Amino acid sequence: MAKNKTVKPDSTLAIVGLILTILGVLPGLWAIIAGPKYRTAGIIQLVFTLISFPLMFVLIGFPLAFAMWIWAIVTMVHVYQDSQ
Repeated sequence: MAKNKTVKPDSTLAIVGLILTILGVLPGLWAIIAGPKYRTAGIIQLVFTLISFPLMFVLIGFPLAFAMWIWAIVTMVHVYQDSQ
């Protein structure tokens, strides 16, 4: 019988993902790449980030993009902590 072995994210990928998230390069994408544990949060972050761009014409997109950016940074910090 196979055991459920939890796979830790690669720490190099976690650091690069955190840096790119801080720089604002597609927040959420790096959480999707990090592994299945963070995939759902990453998809939600990426979708809401992409939705926020057209919404910036009616000003609601700015706080939405900022919120997704902060959430993505927090998620990538958790990915980095799990990689240790």
